[in-house]
Amino acid sequence: MEQFHVIIFLSVIFLMVLAISIWKTVALKKENTMLSRQLTETSNSLEMTRKNITALREKQLKADEFQSSLTDAALSTRIQKSRATFQSGDRNRTTPEKYCYIHSLAKKGLSSDEIAAVLTISTHEARQLVTLAKIAQGN
Repeated sequence: MEQFHVIIFLSVIFLMVLAISIWKTVALKKENTMLSRQLTETSNSLEMTRKNITALREKQLKADEFQSSLTDAALSTRIQKSRATFQSGDRNRTTPEKYCYIHSLAKKGLSSDEIAAVLTISTHEARQLVTLAKIAQGN
C-alpha cells in the first residue's frame, strides 16, 4: 500500500509539473506574441521616421537652394543699384575739358595723331578717346 501512495504522490507531482509547464508555455507564447507585435509597431514607426527624415532633408535642401538664390538675387540687386547710382553720379558730373575737345576735333575731321599732338596726349589714348566719342554719338 505504501508503494501505491508513493506512485500516486509521484503521479500528482508529475501532473503538477506538467500543468506548470503547460501554463508557462502558454504564458511565454502570449509574451512572444506581444513582443512580436511591439517589434512590428517599432519597425513601422522606424520606417515612417526614416521617410519623414528624408522628406525633411529634401525640404531643407530646397530651402537652402532658395535661400542661396535669394542671397544671390539680393547681392545682384545691390550691385545693380550701386552701379546705377555710380552711373547716374557720372552723368551729373561734367565731362573733362580735354574729352570735349577730342569730340569737337574729331567732328572737324582731325585724325587721332593730330588730336594727340594738339592735346599733348599719347596717340594710343587719342585713338581710344576718338573711338569712345564716336560710340557716344552713336556712329
